Parts: sequence; C-alpha cells; structure tokens
Amino acid sequence: MGGKMSNWRKDDGGKQRKSMMARPQEQRRLWTSEEDNKLTEFKLKYPDRSWPYTAQLAGLDRTDKSCWERWNNHLKSGVNKENFSKEEDDIIICIQRMPEHRNKWAFMAKNYLQGRTTNAIKNRWNNHLKKMLIGDLERYLLTDDETSDQSAREDDVTPVIAMFASLI
Repeated sequence: MGGKMSNWRKDDGGKQRKSMMARPQEQRRLWTSEEDNKLTEFKLKYPDRSWPYTAQLAGLDRTDKSCWERWNNHLKSGVNKENFSKEEDDIIICIQRMPEHRNKWAFMAKNYLQGRTTNAIKNRWNNHLKKMLIGDLERYLLTDDETSDQSAREDDVTPVIAMFASLI
C-alpha cells in the first residue's frame, strides 16, 4: 500500500467495510537541509511575506502550513530545542492549575517560557507531564499504608484527587 493507509477495514465477520474513522494518511516528507536553507534565506530577506507566497516564491514544494510550522518550530532564531528543565515543567504545571490559562500554550510561551514554541509546550504537557501526574496519583492511591484505617485514608485522598483532577 505504499505510504497511504487504506480506508477499508475488516469487520468481525471478516467482511471488508469502509471505515468511518480512518482516512487516507499521506506520508510526510522529511525536510532536507536544502529546503531549510531556502526557507531561512527567504524569511530573512522577506520577513513580512505571507506564508502562501513564501512557500511559492521560495521554490518549495510545501504547503504554507508546513512552511509556517517548520519556521516557527525549528528554524526561527531563539527557538529553544533543549530538554525542558524542572523549573519549566513546574511553570507548565502551575499554569495548568489556573482555569483561566489552562491549555493556553501561546500565553505560556509568550509570558513565561520565552524561546519555547507553543507546540513544544503542548507536547510536553500532553506526552509527559500529564501522564507523570496521573502516575503520581495512582502510586499515591495504591500505596499500602498499614498504619491508618481506610476511612482516614479516604479523607486524605480527597484533596489530592481534586488537585490532580483539576489539571486533567
């Protein structure tokens, strides 16, 4: 089937049916250093050009969205590609606790995590921090504390559950 997924799936009876959820997924081409150089040179020379024009006039066989994402997430000067620090993780967790700023990745990037892209912050939360907090909660709930009775333990757990639930 090459680089595309089929829309056809076998049901429980072995019959082929068209999936309502699956859609063709085109294989994304990796960016080459030549394409990176073209995009960088063009954006430095013409920083105010719109993205559709940039993709076309820079001679790139890419969509405007693809060029925008490559520039803003990888090529633009000042983009921090280092591992997240403990302090940055703490900032993300703290802001996620504020209902008025929860999941406002651009707000976090602009005001608290300069150099981090909105995409990097969102990915850090969704793929690491949220799962880490859920794991911490599960470990806390599954800890066998033989010194306390169950009713006292349930009272201790309630505020912790509320705190973690507010983040997720």
